[in-house]
Parts: sequence; structure tokens; C-alpha cells
Amino acid sequence: MGQQAITLFQLNQKIKGIIDDAMLSSIWVKAEIGELRVNRNGHCYLDLVEKDEAGDHLVARSRAMIWAQNFRMLKAYFESTTGQPLTTGLKILVKVTVQFQEVFGLSLIISDIDPSYTMGDLARKRREVLMRLEEEGVIDMNKELELPPVVQKIAIISSPTAAGFGDFVNQLENNPYRIKFYYHLFPAIMQGEKAEASITGAFEKVFEYAGFFDAVVLIRGGGATIDLLCFDSYWVAYHIAQFPLPVITGIGHERDESVADLVANTMLKTPTAVAAFLIERAATFLQMIDEKALMVTDMVRDIIEKEKQRTANFANTYVPLVKMDLQKRKSRLDRMIGRLPVSVSHRLGNERYVIQRFGERTKTATGSIFSGNHQLLGHYKTNLRALPSRFLHTSRQKLDFLEQSLHLNDPQHLLKRGYSLTYVDGKLVKDISMINKGDQTTTRFINGEVTGTVESIKRYKDRN
Repeated sequence: MGQQAITLFQLNQKIKGIIDDAMLSSIWVKAEIGELRVNRNGHCYLDLVEKDEAGDHLVARSRAMIWAQNFRMLKAYFESTTGQPLTTGLKILVKVTVQFQEVFGLSLIISDIDPSYTMGDLARKRREVLMRLEEEGVIDMNKELELPPVVQKIAIISSPTAAGFGDFVNQLENNPYRIKFYYHLFPAIMQGEKAEASITGAFEKVFEYAGFFDAVVLIRGGGATIDLLCFDSYWVAYHIAQFPLPVITGIGHERDESVADLVANTMLKTPTAVAAFLIERAATFLQMIDEKALMVTDMVRDIIEKEKQRTANFANTYVPLVKMDLQKRKSRLDRMIGRLPVSVSHRLGNERYVIQRFGERTKTATGSIFSGNHQLLGHYKTNLRALPSRFLHTSRQKLDFLEQSLHLNDPQHLLKRGYSLTYVDGKLVKDISMINKGDQTTTRFINGEVTGTVESIKRYKDRN
């Protein structure tokens, strides 16, 4: 424990002396705002960070502050120049003085700010996103999609509480042409750190129903430039550029175009401008339909008029021809009426002769039929008399034959001739396959029965 030591206060005094001797004042420093807060006295406290370009990891960090009086001037100057407030995530170029206090440690006192650096950094990021989309060949993909003449089924990506969304819907529903639009909101966060993921997620949900909608409308109600930074995001632009439906933007900023605007199919300034665009587009289409309908009506009217004239001309030519034809037919009919009595008399004479001949042939044919039928009836009578005796004789012969067959096939008769009958379980054995080894059998003879057990079976080959 013989080492010489100093106190922490003494160490900090030495550090303060070194920094003071280095005269580190009025130095311009580039950094990113990691955190920013303003206390009740109006002083602004910042957490400045620096990240590496490759991995986005912190490589440096320091506390900084702007005194209240200076902060009011710098804030107004920065916002009026850039159009956006000082906030987390911005890269800034500030003039600082390095201070070291024994109690509070190292801090940077900001005395000035260069807004052009921040604006340049945002512009650089936008250029990098656009160059990347162009290198990937997707920057103009959505622009190449054909926007339908009437966009009637609309997928809306917006915040449900945004005033721009309400204005958009109100304008659609109360359009002067009474055109019916069908729309569905896919809600998303439209500003802040979560906006990028929320908007891309909404596009992915719309994609599931892409076959139903005509187009996608991306809208919000305006705001500070910093609130619109999410629309310069690569992933938001990438989803828009490659989306299979035309995308119409109405983000609500009047000064500049975002990357989302540049890759979308159609860019408009505000949600109400998008609604007006869709309404006027549909109204123009309806007007075109009305004009086409009038053209068709005029064409049909001309055709009808021409057909009327052609029919009139045809009638003027056709009427004399009809009258002439009717006169010829009347003359021919008069001649036929004059010849009718003679024709009728001649026809009646012919028919009377035909009927007379038919009557004579009928009388002769009837006599022949009666004679033939009389002979046939005599033949049937003779056969009927002989038929019962022949039938009885034949039946008696059949009965004698059946009686003889029955006698020959009687089991008693067979037994008398020296044959025997074998039974298994009361069933007559007709084939060797009906007997198994060990079965109890009964063999009948003419004068008795023998009972036994099967000890062996010998089967012969098939014999015909």
C-alpha cells in the first residue's frame, strides 16, 4: 500500500485543466440526436451519438446542452429553415464548446447549428433509397400498371383517427355525381418509429385481397417534415413499387415529394385531392358513356329513318304487283268455279261406279269366306271328338312310366338287390367328401343297420 494516490476530485481537476489548456471551443461537430428533452426552465438536453455506417452500432456518445435563451433562437432558426423540428434521429452539424466539470463530467455546450447539413443528410438518404430501387429494377414497376378508368373498389392505408382519412371518406360519400365507391380501411401508424413496419404490414394485408380491389390509396393529413420521414423509407417504397395494384398517394405535404410519391402509380398532394381525382375520373368515364350512348342513339335513329324510307319505297313498288297478282288469282278462281259443276258430276259418276264394283267383289268374297270357314269348323269338330281319348291314353302311359321309375328307385328295392346306404349325422352320404376321419356312420341293409367309426379314408382320382 505504498503507492501514491490522488482523490477523484483531484483527477477530475487535472482532466479539466488539460481540456481547458486544449482550448476546445467553437468546434463544429457532426452527430445524430439519440435523445432530446427540454426542462421546465427551457434548457435543452441532448444525447449525441455516432454510429458506424456498416453495422449501425454506436462508436461514440456524449451529453450536450443548449441554454434556454440560445435554444429558443436556434430552434426557431432550424425549424424555419428545414421545415421540421429538432427531434430524435436527425443528423445535425453543431458548434460546440467542450466543458468538463468535476461533478458533472464532460459535456458539450451548443452555441450554433447548421440546418443545411441536416437537409443535405435527409436528401442524401432519399437519393440512396432511389438509387437502390433503380439498381434493383423496381422503381417504375407500379407506375407501369394501368389505372382503371373507374377506381370504385379502394383499399385505404391510413390512420383511422387521421383527419385526412375522414375528409377523404366524406368527400367520396358526398360526391355531386352520386357515384358509389366501395372502400375498406387497413389501419396503420403514419408517423414515428413504428410507422415503417406498420405501413408495410398494411400493404401485406391488402395483398391477401388484391384480386378484389382496383387500387390502393395511401393517405395522411399532412404534418411536419420529420413526421413524414417514414415515407422516404426504403421498405415502404419497395412495397409500393412492387405492389400488384396501382398505388395512389396523398400524404399531405405541399413542399417536397417523398420517395413513396416518386415510386407510386399516381401522386397527389392531399387526401382530398386524391378523392377529387377519383371522383372526377369516374365522372369523366360516365360522361364518356353518356356521349357514346347519345352517339349510338343518333346512329339508331338514322338507321330507323333509312329503314322507314326503304320500307315506304318498297311498299310503293310492291302494292301494284300485289293488286295484279290478286286479279290474276281472282280470274283463275272464277274459271274454276265455272268448271266446278261439270267436274263434280263427272267425279260423282266415277265414285258411284267404284262403289258398285266394290259391293259386287264384297259379296263374292263373303261367300268364299263363309264356305272356307264352314269346312274349317267341321275339321275342328272331328279333332275335338278324338282329342280327349288321345290325351287320356298318353297320360296313362306317362303315369305307368313314372310308377315303374319310382319302384326301381325305391331304397328298399335297392337294398333287396344287395346295395347298402350309409348315413352320417342322419344325412345320406352321396360323395366321399362328406365323410371325415372319426365320423360316426350308420350303414343300412335290407334286414338291419351297422354303426361304426371312420378310421381311414381312401379317395380315388376323379372318374367320369
